[in-house]
Amino acid sequence: MRHILRTASFSAGLLFASTAFAQCNIPYQLTNGQVADATQVMGDVNALANCIEDAAPAGSQNAVQLNAGNGTFAGIGPLANGQLVIGSTGNVPQPATLTAGPGVTITNSPGSITLSSSGAPGGMPGAIQFNSDGTFGGVLLTDGMIVVGSGATFSSTAKAANVQLSNSNLTATSANASYAAVLASNSQSSGKYYFEFQNVTITDGNSGVGVATATVDFNNYLGKNLQGIAVEPNGQVWFNGAQIGTAAAVPTGSTVGIAVDITNRLIWFRTGSGNWNNSASANPVTGVGGFSISTFSSTTIFPAVIWRENQGTAKIAMTASSWATIPPTGFSPWAQESTPTAVKISGAASLSNSGVLTSNASAAQAAPANPAGTTSIGAQVMQGLAGSITPGASGRVLFMASGDAFNTNAVGQGFVVQLRYGTGTAPGNGTNAVGITIGGAVKGVTAIVSSPQQIPFALQSMVPNLTPGTPYWFDLGLSAIGGGTATLENISLTAVEM
Repeated sequence: MRHILRTASFSAGLLFASTAFAQCNIPYQLTNGQVADATQVMGDVNALANCIEDAAPAGSQNAVQLNAGNGTFAGIGPLANGQLVIGSTGNVPQPATLTAGPGVTITNSPGSITLSSSGAPGGMPGAIQFNSDGTFGGVLLTDGMIVVGSGATFSSTAKAANVQLSNSNLTATSANASYAAVLASNSQSSGKYYFEFQNVTITDGNSGVGVATATVDFNNYLGKNLQGIAVEPNGQVWFNGAQIGTAAAVPTGSTVGIAVDITNRLIWFRTGSGNWNNSASANPVTGVGGFSISTFSSTTIFPAVIWRENQGTAKIAMTASSWATIPPTGFSPWAQESTPTAVKISGAASLSNSGVLTSNASAAQAAPANPAGTTSIGAQVMQGLAGSITPGASGRVLFMASGDAFNTNAVGQGFVVQLRYGTGTAPGNGTNAVGITIGGAVKGVTAIVSSPQQIPFALQSMVPNLTPGTPYWFDLGLSAIGGGTATLENISLTAVEM
């Protein structure tokens, strides 16, 4: 018995004292020559057995071991291909695989993890890279090019001359009370789509927002024919020259949401988050209560606005991130977010191949010879001054003219002079008035003596929407007051693109 106990005590000390694990607590320490009873022996044996059991591996075969506290083991796993033991502050570590981020592919194999790019660089060698929905896209720049965003705006070309674009072409404004039309840059020809017009100003009865074909008449209201449909400020919906229903009114500053089921040829309008087509039962999701566009002249349609008012405005919102309200379920964004595109700078400035930015704004100055006068009373005739400018940037041009004018006859007679501009061949001296009048007419009358009196004049007017690259002439129209010969001299002509 003494031999057995000595061996047990020695074994316990060897097993546990030599590890970092908790020491095994033997309740009875027996010494040489001591008589031990069965209770003491069995107490030590049971304690030793418990220690051995606690020190056994935990979990199933191949489980990773960890300290479970109180001197025992816990098991994690076994681990599957590619799994690692990953810490969790204050908690038990967890088996998990790595998660691939954008542009990364993870391959898990027995005993190994392989990380690689999810694709080769996009485009040609030297291309600028961008995230193209989880893979690389490439934009190659040639001399003088830069990378810009494109799409999801109003079109800079599918618009009337009297529409001004701002806010990176997201906002359109009518420049005068004539018809002013603009289409979006993106079209659709099938499927279900949603978009918004935000901060809308349509106050004239012939102004409206909606959708149209590419051939819509820019010189009439939207909904005049089979090329477009629109909701007007009072909520009336017009298509093919007739009111086909009523949606909610559109107060100034409103958001108008438009849902279009092109496949089934139906359209719904709402103001803000109100009812679709001004009806509690209308619902794009179920296809109920939509206005039919089955007779549209084309299946390819664009968001569109046509105003017949000065300073009508609207902001286009075709992408999900730009919406102010929640779209109907099942309707996709009319357009996706902007995609990088390589372009040369144009408009107000140009970028050279060596990276030098140069203004494209034009200016013109002339001091023409004194023209022959006119005896025309009431009707202006042209002076044949042939001032000219070709806008190269914004198309906003300030026209100016100054000089002296007089009438060769009696008291009470005088002159009227006014700026005019146009395209094509410049008019000659004495020809009938042509072109577009701009600015106010200046009058001068001889008031003191019956002899020529030189009266200075100065004219100026801004034209905001000339077409860059198109040559324009500008001239003065002149008529006499009361008789005599109205005459101009010492003329200075100036045009400056702003």
